[in-house]
Amino acid sequence: MKTILITGATRGLGLAFARELSKLQDAKIVLAVRDLRAGQSVAASLGPHVQAMQLDLASRASIQAFVEGWSEPLFALINNAGLQFTGPIQFSPDNVEMTLAVNHLGPLQLTMGLLPWLKDGVVLGVGSGTHNPDDRIAKIFGFRGGRFSSIAALARGDMDAANDQKAGMDRYATSKLLFMATAAEMARRHPETRFLTLDPGLMPGTGLVRTAPAPVQWVWRRVLPIFTRVIPGASTPANSAAAGCRVLMDEASQSGQVYDYSAKGSSDVWDKVFDPAFGKDVLDQSLKALA
Repeated sequence: MKTILITGATRGLGLAFARELSKLQDAKIVLAVRDLRAGQSVAASLGPHVQAMQLDLASRASIQAFVEGWSEPLFALINNAGLQFTGPIQFSPDNVEMTLAVNHLGPLQLTMGLLPWLKDGVVLGVGSGTHNPDDRIAKIFGFRGGRFSSIAALARGDMDAANDQKAGMDRYATSKLLFMATAAEMARRHPETRFLTLDPGLMPGTGLVRTAPAPVQWVWRRVLPIFTRVIPGASTPANSAAAGCRVLMDEASQSGQVYDYSAKGSSDVWDKVFDPAFGKDVLDQSLKALA
């Protein structure tokens, strides 16, 4: 049996991944979720070969406990969980700005801890076009791209933005830039494991903007999904998850690369993601922050 671990699998893209992978006859699917009761409900609906385990990516202690309790080889780890805050700054239990903690440092700690179980396995992460300051769709929605200074500064919440909403958007875009550059650097450092990134596109209707003002949430959840097929760069969780699963299962998928929601190599990746010097700096600083 192939064991596949998915973080954040109770809604949106993570739930779509769980549904798609639960169709496999030779796989055990483990849902690593913050809300264990919700995870168990999802697992029960998907079949006996799906189970849920508790994991809070905002908490280093929770991640460490999860890693120490893991004891079987992994075919794949899907680092899907992520969030975006557009209100006042929030901090993790470890006093790290929450976006950085959940979208970047948490998944990195989890990956490093599980790496001994991922020999000849695959790590699939979820990126975003928002990382790229030249992405035209992201720019339409007000994103300015990743704005990296240092991990220490980002952990404090430092961000040059006019208001909380802009700061939250910048933090999200920056977290995705760091996450994607880290995946490329991990591919260079750990050739025994494949590191892949999926850019799922714009997915209206998901819980990404759940901290946004009510009018923004209403448009995101009720209006934009109607126009998904005609919005450039837009996809659905089901479509993007299916593409991610194809990339995951394809032995020809190249470690360190970014794939789009059609399972093809993405053409909308900022050069910084693949810059070895930038990737080394980001990963070294990130590992120091976790030490």
